[in-house]
Amino acid sequence: MRKRLTLAVVVGLVATTAVAFGATSAPPTKQPGILTVGFDVPAPGFWNGRVTGTTIRNPTGFEAGLAQAIAKQLGIPKIVYVRAPFGGLFSPAPKKYDFAFEEVTITLERAKVVGFSAPYFDANQGVLIRKGLAKPTSIAALKSLQLCAQSSTTGLAYIQHTLRPAKKPLVYSPSSTAAFDAVEAGKCDALILDVPIVVSQSKKKPGAYGGVIGQIVTREGYGAVMDRGSKLKPSLDNAIRALKADGTITQLQKKWLPFTRVPILK
Repeated sequence: MRKRLTLAVVVGLVATTAVAFGATSAPPTKQPGILTVGFDVPAPGFWNGRVTGTTIRNPTGFEAGLAQAIAKQLGIPKIVYVRAPFGGLFSPAPKKYDFAFEEVTITLERAKVVGFSAPYFDANQGVLIRKGLAKPTSIAALKSLQLCAQSSTTGLAYIQHTLRPAKKPLVYSPSSTAAFDAVEAGKCDALILDVPIVVSQSKKKPGAYGGVIGQIVTREGYGAVMDRGSKLKPSLDNAIRALKADGTITQLQKKWLPFTRVPILK
């Protein structure tokens, strides 16, 4: 009887040790002990800081703060930030980062070539107009305008496949900078892009535009972009869900994306 009890205790200790080791094992990042996060700018409210070469110094903002919270949640002591232009995110080639936070909408088409985390933010499409333009009061009224969009975005897909305006949309790449410049210069009547992005830009440069006149309900979820089949995904998803549950994501949104409610265009 004593031998059986001793054996049971030993087996129990081995099992407990194995569970504890599994629970504390390091997440499978590309570099042990380092979380490499991709970013791109401009992204006012999401990423703020001084870009130096291919990295960013003292980053702040919604996605920067979320990346830092995830690193803490996963027990990773160091974060490295790597510039990852938006236009190159959807290549099937191996990524140089563990994941990228770049206000990317999760779509089935994109998920064929890259991996996505669980969604961490919900957004619709916003409509930013040029100064002097009479404010459109409906989605139908947008069809007669000179619209523009950033390349490879769901805003462009919405214009091309759903709205189908009379004029061919102007398309700008690789970042949103040229699209915002076109609206400011009056070359584009209205830019369609994720509502938090256009609202943040409008607040960043007050008086440069005619304002964000509405949002189009598309119910898009942002996800972190990573290698398809990344072994980090389960850990990242669990971290995002935990940060949603404890209110961290809501707090970050209130702090960095304090835009007022934008009316819905119908």
